[in-house]
Amino acid sequence: MSFIQKKYIVVILSCILLGCVIGIYSETPIATICLLSIIGIFVFIGKELALCALLICLPFSFRYIIPQLLEIQTPTEPLLGMLCAVYFLKKILDFTLKNKDNRTRFPFLLPLGFFIFVTFLSTINTPEVFATLKGSIRASIYMLFSLVVYDIVRNRVNLHRISIATFPSAAVAVIWTVIVLIYNIDEWQWTSSYRNSPFTNYSVYGSFTAIFFLVCLSRLMFDNGQYDRFLWTVMAICFGFGLIMCFSRGVWLSVIVAIGFLLLQLGKGVTHRKILFMGIACLIILVTFSLPGVYSSVLERISTTVDINYASNRARLLRWGQALNMFLQNPILGKGYGAFAMLYEEDVALVGTYTAQYQLGAHSEYLQVMAELGIIGLGAWIWLNLSFLLFGLKALKGIENGFYRSIIIGLMASEISLMIHFIVNNLLNGDAIGVPFWGIYGLLPAVVYLAENRSENTTQEDLYRI
Repeated sequence: MSFIQKKYIVVILSCILLGCVIGIYSETPIATICLLSIIGIFVFIGKELALCALLICLPFSFRYIIPQLLEIQTPTEPLLGMLCAVYFLKKILDFTLKNKDNRTRFPFLLPLGFFIFVTFLSTINTPEVFATLKGSIRASIYMLFSLVVYDIVRNRVNLHRISIATFPSAAVAVIWTVIVLIYNIDEWQWTSSYRNSPFTNYSVYGSFTAIFFLVCLSRLMFDNGQYDRFLWTVMAICFGFGLIMCFSRGVWLSVIVAIGFLLLQLGKGVTHRKILFMGIACLIILVTFSLPGVYSSVLERISTTVDINYASNRARLLRWGQALNMFLQNPILGKGYGAFAMLYEEDVALVGTYTAQYQLGAHSEYLQVMAELGIIGLGAWIWLNLSFLLFGLKALKGIENGFYRSIIIGLMASEISLMIHFIVNNLLNGDAIGVPFWGIYGLLPAVVYLAENRSENTTQEDLYRI
């Protein structure tokens, strides 16, 4: 029996044991301890396998309240935490044994480390120290996921396996949600239409779908090599139709900007592709708008964008104003990570008597960072985003291989769409957006490294032409 087969047997037996223990001791700390222990063993056995499991489960994770009244997204966050812990244990061991890594240093290590430092430093001003520390640890684990991805993706084979783990799972989640939305078509424009779907609201659903749509679109537009174009076309149609079913103005704006970035990368010599793409896009929009009730609903939604009397807009402006007020009170380090949810109070005149199920955000990632982490935190956040964009643009100048170029452009377009959407929403606290966002920060430099050292991987590349 091979080592790989033994690993799978251990994993299967561990899952069976975990299920039995949780079923028997679900109301006690024993279930939580066993859950973390089994996940720890699983990650130690195979980090790449654990990463694939995390990506497969990502759209279907669920909120789990452990006996100490702490909530986690299961199984995403336990896997995420264990992956980060194993990564640092490996680094400590390599340092002790003086094992050298031939790869270049993670390019965003300095801005990322500084942003994490400021997140913890903001505890000085927080109204609740324990909550801020807990939130800072959780946020830091998400950020450190970029280092884990960069460490795991070392060749084309790793990239291929991650793609197989990610795209089918995401497609299933999007198709499931589209079916739910069609069933609840009368409530299409409301968050309530997403009940019984993998997503909580249209902002999360739209941003998640846009990530995969843009990568598929980039692959079709920029990779002229040999691969299964039919499969990628089907996936692009799947995610594209999922985007059409989204009713978020922020998602619409972010996708338009990201597609503009894609078109700019085509250059001057491929005008026919731009014309073909624009023609197909206009045809799809025309057909969609011709459906009963769609045109009037979309037009009404767009018209409310600048309507100050619209309840959603007034509530958003109130949160932006509160964020600005919090920043002015503590402009250097802010009010502390997570403080906005602690200090903000809903205005009943604007939102009614409904109490939000989840903690409140500032409806803008940039304003929330500014309010909670001050001008230093906002500077670190902007530094981190600019470092990503400049690194990607610089890499594109020297990479001509269609496969790697298409992946790099797709990852950059996905991240740009999220950065634009973050202007009017804050979504990083959830795993469905937090994991892809920070994962792309690790995946982009890993793909660039593979492209620049392509000659070392040519023997394995030919085996994976998907």
